[in-house]
Amino acid sequence: MGDDDRPRVKVWKIRELLHNERLRIPDYQRPYAWSTRNVAELVDDIRQFTPSGSYRIGTVILHGHPDEHGEQVLDVVDGQQRLTTLHLLARVLRATGHDPNKRDVARLRLSPFGAEQTAARAKENAEYMARLVNEWDRDTVREVADAVFLQCEVVVVTLTNLDEAFQMFDSQNSRGRALYPTDLLKAFHLREIGSGLRDATTKREVVELWEDIPAAHVNALFSEYLFKIRRWSGGRDVSKDGFTTNDIGMFKGIRERDVTNSENNWARPFVYAKNFTDDYRSENSTLVRFRMLQPVEYPHQIDQPVLNGETFFRMVSHYYLLGVRLGLLAFSDDKLSKAHQPALGKLRSTVINVIDEQGEPGGDRSRYAYIRGLLDALLIYYHDRFGTQGSDRFARLAARYVMVPRTRNFAVKRETINNHALGVGQGPGSFNLFQEVRDAGSAREVLNRDIPQPDFYGSDPAKRNEVDAAVVEALWNPKQVAQG
Repeated sequence: MGDDDRPRVKVWKIRELLHNERLRIPDYQRPYAWSTRNVAELVDDIRQFTPSGSYRIGTVILHGHPDEHGEQVLDVVDGQQRLTTLHLLARVLRATGHDPNKRDVARLRLSPFGAEQTAARAKENAEYMARLVNEWDRDTVREVADAVFLQCEVVVVTLTNLDEAFQMFDSQNSRGRALYPTDLLKAFHLREIGSGLRDATTKREVVELWEDIPAAHVNALFSEYLFKIRRWSGGRDVSKDGFTTNDIGMFKGIRERDVTNSENNWARPFVYAKNFTDDYRSENSTLVRFRMLQPVEYPHQIDQPVLNGETFFRMVSHYYLLGVRLGLLAFSDDKLSKAHQPALGKLRSTVINVIDEQGEPGGDRSRYAYIRGLLDALLIYYHDRFGTQGSDRFARLAARYVMVPRTRNFAVKRETINNHALGVGQGPGSFNLFQEVRDAGSAREVLNRDIPQPDFYGSDPAKRNEVDAAVVEALWNPKQVAQG
């Protein structure tokens, strides 16, 4: 690492941040989201702690680099919510006319993505602070203005390497949500799109696709499904830390503008497919819009190389929508948008209701959490490879497969699931089903796999779990259960 790449750490007064015209909120940041409660806590902290001297409001992490015009900018990697709120507070204090110094601030350059949400939340918080400040007398306004500009300070860490800036952000505590590895992927793939006029339109479209998905769901898509499927289908384990920033390279791949692609024979089929779908979309947009032609989507596959930039974002949207339609557990919560709720579980087989019911009220959710996660990963991988061919048959096969470790072990842990997915173990139910799905040339090759009914753990039938026994009976002897 050269001297220019090393982090520069310095304590800044808040006024230095508020007056800095090079600061901007980058495209990869989510919209301004602080609530009035967050604002109230910040204002209370300033009033409470500044009378005794300087008050340090945490850390701000900046990424210093030239923009598309060659001008040096400072992108806010961590501290966006606090910085935006302080800008609003400074403007509200100035508007009272009670600050004799009439201190103003530079214009904070915000991202155009999510602008409506940012504007609405900024308006709400500014109005809240205006009501709050109007309750103060003239002296209090002056005291708070002096506190903000003269006594409040932050530790500013400036880096020229964005990956390192994100990794540092990952280790910080802040009032906002913790960083997901997927935030770093978002930043990388936005940079891969480019900076031309057409690129700006593309960025806006793909960021809207990304923002249409709750942040926790984006992270779950990668950490619970795409990452694990890639690891297990390749015969590699999933570490106890799961999907981290150290693993995001798995989802960086082919750069379309790479001049070596003509020699990268492995990459050419994917670039050709992308060019074909782009041309089809461009040439037939009117016919597709009037439903005279069916749209053609890039042929995503979970275990194939990723195309950087636009295709990555469309891949995320594609697999999220598939996951919702399959009713994957990680997406079946109150974060799911109203627009997506009608599609939830449309492709899910009723064959596996006996396992799904354990996640419902009255079920044994904790006992079946790992089992359901493994089942869902298998379902999305099979549908990715073979669509709806024999979907009920595969659902039963996958359910039987995931019940093997549940019947053989009193306690199912992360390591239990990891070993079973890799085929580590003995008996007819111990094999790597992910690899078999990956290597199969037809759905029939997978569906013909047989899994005999497993024996339960221990020798004493009285110690068997009644729920496990009922699930096994329903999966291996469905006709008898129906007749009973």
